[in-house]
Amino acid sequence: MEKNFLQLDQSSWWILLIILISVGLTWFLYSIRNPAWNTQQNWILAIIRCISIFLALSLLLEPFINQTIIRTEKPIVSIAVDNSQSVVARSTDSTAFKDRLRKLKEDLETNDFEVKTFYLSNDDSLRFDNPTTDISYLQQRIDDAMEGRNWVATILFSDGIFNSGSSPVYRNYPVPQFTVGLGDTIPPKDINISRVLYNRVSFKGNETPIRIEVTQNGFYGKEITISLREQGKILSQQKLKLDKAIQELEFVIKSEEEGLRRIEVSTAIQQDEFVPENNRSSIFMEVIDGRQKVLIVGNAPHPDIKAIRSVLSSTDNYQVDMYVPSLDNEQPTDIYDVVIYHGAFTGRVRFQPKESPGLWYILGDRSSLNQLNDAVPFINIRRRGSQSDKVTASFNQTFSKFSLPDNRGIFEDYPPISIPFGEYNLSGPTEVLLYQRVGSIATRKPLFAFYDDGSQKGALLAGQNIWKWKLQEAAVNGNSDLFHEIVTKTVQFLSVKNDKQQFRFRTRGNNFSNLQSIFFDSEVYNDIYERIYGNRISLTITPSEGESQDFEFIDSEYNSSFAVPSLESGIYRYSASVKVGDKVFRDRGQFLVEEINKEYLNLTADHNLLKNLSARTAGAYTHYSHSDQIIEKIEAREFKSIIKSSESYFPLIQSRWMLFIVLLLFSSEWLLRKYWGGY
Repeated sequence: MEKNFLQLDQSSWWILLIILISVGLTWFLYSIRNPAWNTQQNWILAIIRCISIFLALSLLLEPFINQTIIRTEKPIVSIAVDNSQSVVARSTDSTAFKDRLRKLKEDLETNDFEVKTFYLSNDDSLRFDNPTTDISYLQQRIDDAMEGRNWVATILFSDGIFNSGSSPVYRNYPVPQFTVGLGDTIPPKDINISRVLYNRVSFKGNETPIRIEVTQNGFYGKEITISLREQGKILSQQKLKLDKAIQELEFVIKSEEEGLRRIEVSTAIQQDEFVPENNRSSIFMEVIDGRQKVLIVGNAPHPDIKAIRSVLSSTDNYQVDMYVPSLDNEQPTDIYDVVIYHGAFTGRVRFQPKESPGLWYILGDRSSLNQLNDAVPFINIRRRGSQSDKVTASFNQTFSKFSLPDNRGIFEDYPPISIPFGEYNLSGPTEVLLYQRVGSIATRKPLFAFYDDGSQKGALLAGQNIWKWKLQEAAVNGNSDLFHEIVTKTVQFLSVKNDKQQFRFRTRGNNFSNLQSIFFDSEVYNDIYERIYGNRISLTITPSEGESQDFEFIDSEYNSSFAVPSLESGIYRYSASVKVGDKVFRDRGQFLVEEINKEYLNLTADHNLLKNLSARTAGAYTHYSHSDQIIEKIEAREFKSIIKSSESYFPLIQSRWMLFIVLLLFSSEWLLRKYWGGY
């Protein structure tokens, strides 16, 4: 209910002055003798003129109206509805629920309450199809919408199951929560593939374990078959006797080809099973060829070569080849990711690799330092005579190209190795991993250094006989983990290619859900690798089955990302292109979309959560079958309406009606004077 009060807010002295001016001007005009009209008509014209002048002068002083609004606001009850799929998967009838909800609203409004309804989904339609349940987010939306209102209570209809967001019990609520329990608290008769554990990335040729967790209720003693299928073909099957509520079994599959794999885990639907939807689950796995090709080139067999080769061959990630000119007649013709030169720059080791792999130089007693200085412009060693130094290693604490284990102090216990004696100078994009230690003195001369100029990566170890490091570490610690890390991470660093693409188009990750948008990030460079914007980028997304979708967007300095609406589960490939000048650049890739069906993983209602929520907020819990009692519980609190007042100011000179009245009065006076025979 609203009440309005109008108050003319102007000084009474100004009003009195305006009245005197209006009367004076009117008297001066209509005090003439023998007018063309009679005395009564003269008085009428005078009154009209006086009022017209008064109103016109008043508007010039910019008076305004002070409007006070008194409003009575009813108590507001918000109704929060958990309209997720799990609610109607059991015992709740959606049609009957809609009728009961409508009746509840009518009863609340009859009892002088205002009602606001909110759902998990942002739309206003009541469809029990929400794929996840985030009660905390729903309550936060209500808090935001009701801020500053006469909000007194919330009625929450839910089964108490939440599978997204935080627990609704532990958030702060400004009003009491009256909860109504939906669903069934008795576990259904069901077999559920509740969890699948696997490696999302697998190497080509490797065997990958898949661990499956099966939960069941009501099928004790039943024997079921768990199957793994890919593109309709059975990969593997195992029988499982259900003698526990939760059981696990493990499959091992082999990945033969690169690419994305979609594997379906399933079991047959049993008779009387309540929820058949959770008898299957899809997993997505990316198979990559992670094997790096490494070539070791040496003058002759050497313990260093054996030590390095044994480390790299201990995993499936490397293919290691050997080339010794004195023993091998033909040079290798493959393209390698890393080439390791043992006894580099001796003259006998003449091998030119294809393309531009990472290079690891290990100097020997006969290495030509002049050849080294010519080949690597960032490293310069000037030998003093033909002498050698016996040095140990000192770790550089600021080294940043890769990390090493915490047992780096073992470096100081490594046996000394022989290196050229002279002056060592580094310049440009170099970084030292190990410095030379002479006796107990740590120098700033590099022993093991790395460089990366953007087009070529390399490493230089200034001496041989590092096989002694491995043996010493194994003798002291029982393993050679630090030596293993040095070798593998050196090769990893050298094998990573510098990206000189002028167009890069990538997804933000490889795995997405069917509930989220797919985000792409783009980068476009000109010929001198300066970032450029305003490019029209074309994108085509192709599913493994179905039709392709085409998109276009223009990147900018402020936004070089593009979002594609959520897609159905499956394996997708994408291809993007952009034209820069007269050149067309392309980039492509693939990603996975997984189906999230959290609502059918748990269908046992949790009414204890609802009871705890009501108890913490001084509300009350009611089962759905007795939801008509919720009106009585809310009325017992005697929530009251509140009275709010507000003021507003309106300048009269802005009123079109006031200007119209002034104009009408002056026009009426003029017309009457003409009609009665005046001038």
